[in-house]
Amino acid sequence: MAEITVGYFLEDVGQEVFLQALVVRIAQDVGLDSKKLRHDARSTTGGKGRVITELRKFLRDVQSSRTTSFDILVIAIDGNCQGYLDKRKELQSIVERSGYNDAVVYAIPDPHIERWYLEDAVALAQAIGADINPNTPRYKCDRGRYKNALREAFKQASILPPLGGIEYAADIVRALNFYAIGKADAGFKHFEAELRHCLTTLARSDHSL
Repeated sequence: MAEITVGYFLEDVGQEVFLQALVVRIAQDVGLDSKKLRHDARSTTGGKGRVITELRKFLRDVQSSRTTSFDILVIAIDGNCQGYLDKRKELQSIVERSGYNDAVVYAIPDPHIERWYLEDAVALAQAIGADINPNTPRYKCDRGRYKNALREAFKQASILPPLGGIEYAADIVRALNFYAIGKADAGFKHFEAELRHCLTTLARSDHSL
């Protein structure tokens, strides 16, 4: 199979490393060679406003043939306690109005991406390589609540990661129990299922060649 290009529009690096690791893991799960994946991150800083601006520009460029579409387009914004469905509808509306017809997957961690880092305490402990008991905060609209909890988890292991823990994203994702985290977080469940469907479709196409 030819190279598979996954394009990303993201709010920050914490989303980037976690979601790319998920793409790699699920691609391997469905029988795709992860070495054939190409990650093309068009927006990784600047928050939601930057994501929307860059996304709209990309969609216009695709329609005017100034650029090509991706095999899978991943759009990620934090839920910020405004609800998964409302955030998804907002993004879907932008994509649908543009006429973009290729595969799109929406990642909406609510309230913030750090919740996905923390949701599976066993995976986090395994990734750190220490016997810790991380605190997964109850859902609350506090900007720093999950970031602080992630830092505290590393402190239990006497680790002070310079980037706040996102350095361990790939290790956490490799250890994730998708069923358990999906039960705890509907946004993760929807993202994982949609991404798996898209990658499975590509895998079947590859095997039929």
